[in-house]
Amino acid sequence: MGEPDLIHERFRRVVAGDPAAIALHDGGTALTYAQVDAHSDRAAAALLAAGVRAGDRVGVCLDRGVDLPVALLAVLKAGAAYVPLDPDHPAGRLAYVIEDAGLTHVIADEYGAARLPAVGTVLAWSALTAVDGTVGTGPAGTAYVIYTSGSTGRPKGVVVPHHNVVALIDAVREDFALHAGDTWTWFHSAAFDFSVWEIFGCLLTGGRLVVVPRWTRRTPEDFRRLLAEQAVTVLSQTPSAFAGLLELERHDAAPLPLRLVIFGGEPLDTRALRPWLDRYPPQRCRLVNMFGITETTVHVTAETIGHEQVRTGSRSVGRPIAGWAVRIVGPAGQPLPRGEIGEIAVAGAGLATGYLGRPELTAQRFVTDPDTGRRWYLSGDRGRLLSDGRLEHLGRTDAQVQLRGHRIEPDEIRAVLLEDPVVVAAAVVPRTGPGGDARLDAYLVLTAGTGPEQLAAIRRRAARMLPDYMVPATVTAVPALPLTANGKLDPGALPEPHRTGATGADDGPADGLLSACRSVLTPALRPDDNFFDAGGNSLLLARLAGALRAGDFPGVTVRALYENPTVRRLAGHLAATAPAPREIAS
Repeated sequence: MGEPDLIHERFRRVVAGDPAAIALHDGGTALTYAQVDAHSDRAAAALLAAGVRAGDRVGVCLDRGVDLPVALLAVLKAGAAYVPLDPDHPAGRLAYVIEDAGLTHVIADEYGAARLPAVGTVLAWSALTAVDGTVGTGPAGTAYVIYTSGSTGRPKGVVVPHHNVVALIDAVREDFALHAGDTWTWFHSAAFDFSVWEIFGCLLTGGRLVVVPRWTRRTPEDFRRLLAEQAVTVLSQTPSAFAGLLELERHDAAPLPLRLVIFGGEPLDTRALRPWLDRYPPQRCRLVNMFGITETTVHVTAETIGHEQVRTGSRSVGRPIAGWAVRIVGPAGQPLPRGEIGEIAVAGAGLATGYLGRPELTAQRFVTDPDTGRRWYLSGDRGRLLSDGRLEHLGRTDAQVQLRGHRIEPDEIRAVLLEDPVVVAAAVVPRTGPGGDARLDAYLVLTAGTGPEQLAAIRRRAARMLPDYMVPATVTAVPALPLTANGKLDPGALPEPHRTGATGADDGPADGLLSACRSVLTPALRPDDNFFDAGGNSLLLARLAGALRAGDFPGVTVRALYENPTVRRLAGHLAATAPAPREIAS
């Protein structure tokens, strides 16, 4: 009899092996495998008593902590599929997902409930685990629906069955030597499919999963400290997030206990890893670059990175993992020979069921080979197969961009901007900033009589509908969008993006602080300009906090920047929290 294909049944086998082992840890709380199993059993029984039925979709809107993975298991044990709702996403985004997924039940804690829009039934997490109860084995089917950016202007739900997740773990368990002695981090939002790998990759192999707190995620120094204190051995990161750790390795004397680092979510510049490999040789810490897509269950290929890949700046993402397959196809869907560039198509154990409620889009992207009957997903990614069978990733065939690990359709952002009554036309283009940071710039044609002073307000209104990684860094007013002779947008003819403020104006009382903030964000920053309106994002604010601490402002934290997002407010915060001068006894 083979291994079970249900996530929660595979989890129960791990529990039986060592029920007293620690499964989840979030600093203040640690749960054993037996406790996670019992808590999720109780919650699953409560879900069924509340009217949840097999095949339903249940929203999960919890603060990050040990309760969230327990809630996911509870939904699966009830025979339902979980739909993650990140409580830090805007209310408009949450409302759309709730409606599109047809959610009638949402599990929430106090943090999540306070941020939820109107929904049929909100199930308080504390009540779900308060009464004893057990459940049997739910039917196989959909495990989760995760929403990704959509080219139609609205996010689309990707439907992924249990089997895919189990197959993913089985495909790499031996190669990556995943075992019960490992300690993993859960770093990414549950609404981002990298979390599926982090949570279930750990719990289905008997490891210990350390929850990374919200502000620790945004502060590289604190994150590195957590990795050291918790003796983390398996780390999954986007290249953008790893850059902060990479910089710290140049200065920190104590090496980390990591043995495996998985990169994914966006292209990796292997050349940047030279300092890491110099300190952590491959035999001590293995670096693996993985290409993947939500529609193919997180990962597709894997490439171990060594000195040769770093030296050559290799763009290879390796070979397919066991059970997955890759080929390159031409415009008509015909397979292309090795060496030719075309669209990357993926087949095998990881293919999603399709897009929730979008049969036409599903039929367009998930196609069947008429000769073999095999189902393939057309990724929209460009690439080629090298002579040795490795896959080289070469960007996109369409306008989709990858930013901070997320695949983003600029048309979705454009559609949100066009909902503003003062916006006549809009374009969103990816750019690379002076420091090498990728960003999105928006260009708007405004209604007559609307001045550029409205741009910050337009950006703030968009932020109420879009996750922070999709909010344009800059918003610039133009009289018209430049077009090519074929009537398409001409990005090269767009002007330099508008930045808030004017250089040197209204320096105010905190000139030193202002100067330091300008050096990271923009020279045009003024004391009352919002950091985010000036192009700030989570990565830039982490960099800004580090620069300020290294200079004359050692008390600055990333959280302080989020809660005091102007120079003037930050100066007031620092003054209010500065330690009182010590009296010297005479």
